Amino acid sequence: MVAFDMYGTLVENGMDLWMVTFKEIIQEQGLSISTADLWREWRSREGSFRSTRTVMHDPLLSPPFRTYYEAWRDAFTDTFRDVGLKGDAEDAARRCTRDQGARPAFADAAIAVPRLAQSWPLGLLSNADHGYLLGLIERHDWSFGTIVSSESAQAYKPDPRIFEGFCREAGVAPEEVLFVGDAPYDDVHGAKAAGMTMALLTREQDTPGRTPEPGAQQLQEPDFKITSLLELETVLQAYVRPA
Repeated sequence: MVAFDMYGTLVENGMDLWMVTFKEIIQEQGLSISTADLWREWRSREGSFRSTRTVMHDPLLSPPFRTYYEAWRDAFTDTFRDVGLKGDAEDAARRCTRDQGARPAFADAAIAVPRLAQSWPLGLLSNADHGYLLGLIERHDWSFGTIVSSESAQAYKPDPRIFEGFCREAGVAPEEVLFVGDAPYDDVHGAKAAGMTMALLTREQDTPGRTPEPGAQQLQEPDFKITSLLELETVLQAYVRPA
């Protein structure tokens, strides 16, 4: 089975797209702040959520799960209060989640996903709220036999519980999954720690929103490194070794 990460792997989620969202929030709410300043202030507060949401040495000690909508709303609430703005945090968070459900596909993903679906069962495992993730899949007319979001699993990558939940949902053992993602910590470390084979996709795009990597922890290494999803067919030939 081939399982994919979504953001930064199949669809674009670069800084330029986030800046469009934040510019629209400022314009629609009439806020007296620059796009760069609002992003910086919000990002520092949102980053605290990412860095504390999972206790990797004992995931059961992790804080109660919050969706991205909830965390982003709370980060906007704190940002508007701290910088003295009368903004609508709920509307700003809805704008962010709406735009997450409209991200454009990378050119290689538009080719590779339908092609691989002809020969392999495909799955999707993404740090995302379930509603906008399903809308994004429908937008690009992709078909995945198993879809697990952080919201449906109530855990965020690299938490092993989300990978274990994916395997239960798909009815496969971890060693039967080739996971494809772009984040060394969320994707590589998480998938390898769960027992999956891992292909790391390296793109030039800077994708905000990854879980901060712990400085002292030894990260797992990927089994394969690729620069395009079109290389996956070659990877799969090596992945499926002759008996």
